[in-house]
Amino acid sequence: MIKKMELRHPLWLRLLHWSNMISIAMLCLTGFYIHAPGSFRLFASMDNARTAHFAFAMVLVFGVVIRIYLAIVKKDWTNIVFHPIEDTKKLPSMIKYYLFLAKDHPYYGKYNPGQKGMYTAVYIMALFQVLTGFILYKPEFFTSWAYFFGGYLVVRILHYIVTWIFLLMVLVHVYLDVAEGIPVLKSIVTGKIPADFHHGYHVDEKGRKIKAEKGVSA
Repeated sequence: MIKKMELRHPLWLRLLHWSNMISIAMLCLTGFYIHAPGSFRLFASMDNARTAHFAFAMVLVFGVVIRIYLAIVKKDWTNIVFHPIEDTKKLPSMIKYYLFLAKDHPYYGKYNPGQKGMYTAVYIMALFQVLTGFILYKPEFFTSWAYFFGGYLVVRILHYIVTWIFLLMVLVHVYLDVAEGIPVLKSIVTGKIPADFHHGYHVDEKGRKIKAEKGVSA
């Protein structure tokens, strides 16, 4: 019997997701090479690594700008923007579920509060990395900005630390998707998820848990 599927991720969102993911992966790879070129062999020269790093930075900038624009136009921003008061209250139930301390969790919407927090943080960190990256790439043009952060060495250290944060967030992001269910992970490729997939539960006026099967499409 063929399962009925429903749209979870439209094509534009999937294309931007993978474009941004590839950009971040290449930026991390080229960035680590620039930071420590003798640690591994990947590029023919430092110039090639710097060129690739700058090119993927531009791709990421355009990807982030387009994603923010479409989030506003498609009214998808409520799915990805972390709401400090509302979403913080939901974090305990989410943490219990992903640490296997609870068998189920409330219905959060398309993304849980942890995912929303990461999406919001990614866009902020991407802008920070672009700014600090330009300071390091063309230091003669951004002297005042370098001093604002405490000097070029501090800028380089901050740029390096945020790169590691990006990597850790990617690992957490994949874990959250896998723990939620393989259909969630597959949906970012196919765009669809089974219509009867369990997305959590609602609580009615009598305090009873009611299964929430309908996802939220963008």
